[in-house]
Order: sequence, then C-alpha cells, then structure tokens
Amino acid sequence: MNSGYSIFAGTIADLTYPEVEAAAGRGACVLLPTGVIEQHGPHLPLGTDAYGAYQLCLLVKGELERQGVERQVVESLIAPPVFWGINQVSSAFPGTFRTRPETAAALHTDILDSLATDGFDRIFVINHQGDIAHNRMLLDVVRRQHEQGNTGVVLLEPDFIADRLDCSPPEAVASYAMQPLFEGLELTGELGVHAEEIESALMMRWFPELVDYDAMAELKPTGLGPDDLAEWRKGGDHARRVTPQGFFGAPSPRDPFLWRFHQRMATAMADLVRTRLSS
Repeated sequence: MNSGYSIFAGTIADLTYPEVEAAAGRGACVLLPTGVIEQHGPHLPLGTDAYGAYQLCLLVKGELERQGVERQVVESLIAPPVFWGINQVSSAFPGTFRTRPETAAALHTDILDSLATDGFDRIFVINHQGDIAHNRMLLDVVRRQHEQGNTGVVLLEPDFIADRLDCSPPEAVASYAMQPLFEGLELTGELGVHAEEIESALMMRWFPELVDYDAMAELKPTGLGPDDLAEWRKGGDHARRVTPQGFFGAPSPRDPFLWRFHQRMATAMADLVRTRLSS
C-alpha cells in the first residue's frame, strides 16, 4: 500500500468516466492547475510550482463548497496538475525541465480541447509559475480557445502578472489584487520572487515532508534589489549569476501563519470563478 501523498488525490484522475460524464451533465466547472518542474533552491523541491497549483485548486474548490452553504452551490472538478510548462528564468540550473514553448502550448491546448469535448464549457486555469514566458504561453492558449468559440476558458492571474500581459480579449483573463492578501501578515521585508518565504510557507504548511529544513536554516536572505530582478528575469546564465543558490529573497518565513496568504489567494480566485459563472 502506498501511504504517501498524491497530487491526483481529489482530482478527476481518481474518478470513473461515468462520474466525470455525470458532472459535465450537471454543468460542473473545471479547475486546471498548471505549474512547472524547476529548481527551487537547496531547500524546496523541484515540484514546488506543481504542488502550489494543485493546492490552490484544492483550496478554491473548498472555498466554493463553503460559500455554497450561504450562496448558490458551485460544483467544481480539479483536473490532474499540468507540470510541463516554460522555465526560461531557471533554465541554467540542474533539475529544471526545459520544455519548448510550442510543446507546452500544444499540451495545454490538447488538455483544454479534451475537457471541452467531454462537455465542460467553463474551465478556469490556475497557475503557479511566475515566469512571464510561461504566462504569455498560457494567455496565448486561452486566447486561441476563445477564437475557437470556447469562451468559457478563463486564465486566473494576480494583478501584477496581468499588468505585464496583453490581456485581450478581456474575457480571457480574470485578475485579483495581490497586495491586500498580505494584510496582517508579517514579511521579512526582502524583495522575494522565487523559492522565498511565500513559497516556503506554502510547502511547510501543506507538504512539510518535502522541505529540507536543515538546508533552509543555513540560507541567508539574498538582499537583492530591483536592478538585480531585471537582470535575473533575463534568465539562463544571467539568473544563475544573480542567484547562484537558486533562490531570490528570504528563504525562511518570519510569520508562522504566512501560509494564510495562499488561503486568501484561493478565496480571491473562488470569488472570480463565482462571478464569471454568474455572468
């Protein structure tokens, strides 16, 4: 017996086809978690983004069910996590899978087409990979879905990512404000964008057995600024020179409840899902 965790747990991978067919017939929406496999410093696993997208979908589904007690019930299914995305920034590090953009786009397109063929006309893409090349790929895929008439496919993005994208048509993207999610939470004050306190908090809360706590205890904040971030975003050897250990920011959370950020993110996403379904 396998006593470990499974990122298939709670997804349609554990259902039978009649159960999936029945859910489509009832008008259930689908939450599609998408991430990547890439290095996340000496302390977090390569699959951090895949675990993050999966966990966010679980939290969104739970929030939709909780809200259904007082509001209209929203039935949702979680698709198996997609983890073959674009890793332009981390491409110079071992353990980072370097999927070609056209491969990632074709895979996501086939998945969305499969769900549409099965009768799901409301699909929400929940991403946990900040690489702008990955996000542009996702937007292009969703945009093509709209061009083909699948206008119920929506990419959910935080505002700081959406601001860097050409979000047209506007129906293809739904964004939420990121800054309010930090209210009342204590941060280190370090500029952090990768394998930092937010991602560490996620893994420590929901996948604690995958965190190397000894390695984390030895790591110091990178102390980098906006100019370093601009250089890091060039990717490849540029990123490795800026962050030779593979993380950008403070690896250890100061706030033991910093994981609540992800719960709040899921609530914001659930609100967007509910709004789109009612429009």
